[in-house]
Amino acid sequence: MLLGLPATTHHDPRNRALAAVYEALGRTLADLGTARGADSRRVLTARLNQLQDLLPNRRRVERTGLRRMYEAALAATEAATGLLWAWRPVPPEVAAVPGLLAEAVRQGGGEVVVPDWRPDTPARQALDVALRAAAEAVAGRDARIGTAPAPPPDPWRLRAGLLSGPSVRYGLRVALCIAAGSVVTANFPLNKSYWVPMTIAFVLKPDLGSVFLRAVSRAVGTVLGVVVTAALLSLTTEEWALTAMAALCVALLPYATAAHYGLNTVVMTPMALVLLQLGGQSSAAEFWPRVLDSVLASAVVLLFGYLLWPERPRHRIEPRLVTATTALRAYLDAVTDHRRTGEVWLRRTAYRSLADARHEVRQGLAEPPPTGRLAEQWLPATAALERLGGAVAAFAAQVRYGGRVPDPAETERVRRALDELTAAAREHRPPTRPAARPSAPHDPALSALGRAADELEVLLRRP
Repeated sequence: MLLGLPATTHHDPRNRALAAVYEALGRTLADLGTARGADSRRVLTARLNQLQDLLPNRRRVERTGLRRMYEAALAATEAATGLLWAWRPVPPEVAAVPGLLAEAVRQGGGEVVVPDWRPDTPARQALDVALRAAAEAVAGRDARIGTAPAPPPDPWRLRAGLLSGPSVRYGLRVALCIAAGSVVTANFPLNKSYWVPMTIAFVLKPDLGSVFLRAVSRAVGTVLGVVVTAALLSLTTEEWALTAMAALCVALLPYATAAHYGLNTVVMTPMALVLLQLGGQSSAAEFWPRVLDSVLASAVVLLFGYLLWPERPRHRIEPRLVTATTALRAYLDAVTDHRRTGEVWLRRTAYRSLADARHEVRQGLAEPPPTGRLAEQWLPATAALERLGGAVAAFAAQVRYGGRVPDPAETERVRRALDELTAAAREHRPPTRPAARPSAPHDPALSALGRAADELEVLLRRP
């Protein structure tokens, strides 16, 4: 409670998240034209997702200073994504501006000077305008960005999600594994039988990654955690030392959880066993029962929740790709139809859908065949869709600052390619060719959509 009292602007988690967005934007701008650019952009997308989840999502949202700074960051992200796709770096003094904005946000505001430079491409002009708008917003002045308020939440979205096919399949999987775990505990004289279904529930949490990898990591992590605990307790059982061990484990939990689920288990196991020792029970007596419970629960999940479960990897990977292609198509339609006010939120939806698709594919890569093989087949398509997002962002800057009239033929080529990729995902036909990666910076006098269409057509070309 005391740590939560100083809820000033400096300690507001939304301000900290916004500062993290500007820092990630600065890293993305610094990495333009390098091999690190794509990874920096993914980090930026993740930071924007975190900030978006913290912002209020009401039908009527006041245009507060935080909201204006967030919208300016979205505009700058679009320009940075277009520059990343076009292989166009910016001067170091310009790339340093988001870092200054982040520091000003942490301090509760302040003046940030954007250097005078000569943006010679539409995407660079878009970046200059967005950075100056962000500087105005951070200074507490009204900044005109030209975006509409976020669309209101769909009241049916949660209800439809709860009744969707993936949700129903997940609920059935948990029910089956818990039932199997209960049968196991009923036929084994376990000391703490509730650990088996509890472990099953943790391993099957849908937001923690691959079920296969979590089950294996849980078993291996528990064994390693028991070994660590046995080594620590062999040195001392003094209460002050045990308290220090438990405090250290608690302090390490956030970092271990962010790093790997198995490492989280390695840290969590000593914490639980040391707390048992502090509570007057002999944690040494719980060493092997704890290992047995975790191994049994992991075996149940691997057998009933993975090997014998009828779900196929296409139930997870390919629907994400369909969502991403649909969101990208809506973003492209908004750009070509000059719907400037709603474009920013369609772009945000598209980038978030792309991040979800890549996350699902990366999870699949950690699993054995057939999931790992299918994820590997869809990985080039995911990368091509991310580059298409950058191409649409570059095209939006061309439309806005370059005076270029959209070419209907080029737009239709991209739409046809997106429709074909959507159909391939629905029919479980991963592309067999890698996408054509650019080998030189994009000429701003040429259409960004034309090159994007070339990349997608190479990807979808059948042998």
